[in-house]
Amino acid sequence: MEEPKNENMVCARDLRIIWSRDRRYWRWVKDTDNSYVAELLNVCWLKVSGKIENPNLSPVTKYEVVLVAKMKTRAYGWDAPVNFKFTRPGGTHDWTINLEDEFKDSKDQWKDIKLGEFDPSGNPGDIEFWLYKYGGVAVRPKS
Repeated sequence: MEEPKNENMVCARDLRIIWSRDRRYWRWVKDTDNSYVAELLNVCWLKVSGKIENPNLSPVTKYEVVLVAKMKTRAYGWDAPVNFKFTRPGGTHDWTINLEDEFKDSKDQWKDIKLGEFDPSGNPGDIEFWLYKYGGVAVRPKS
């Protein structure tokens, strides 16, 4: 029997993961609770996004945004910060996190990584989030 799904939680299969259907970059693995997790194999450009439509959130409660992830011992390339963007009615927040630092002492274990928190303040509406890492665009004087 499956546990009831938390209506304010986005499962891996519900995320929009770039190249997630290409077996060279991602592998879908059945987890112990009969759900699937996305295992990143190798990419040079990362973009994962999701959306919770019209969540039923209490305006007097503070909420946190948490990434549930595991970093394998052999993982590499996470020494640079990863960008996170969170949009909700009433505002957008952008920040970076360093996943290598987050997993320094807990590789091969599931971990909740707190990405931020928010107060809905009576603003109902959709919540969207993005986790991404790719090259940027520079504008500089020509030499």
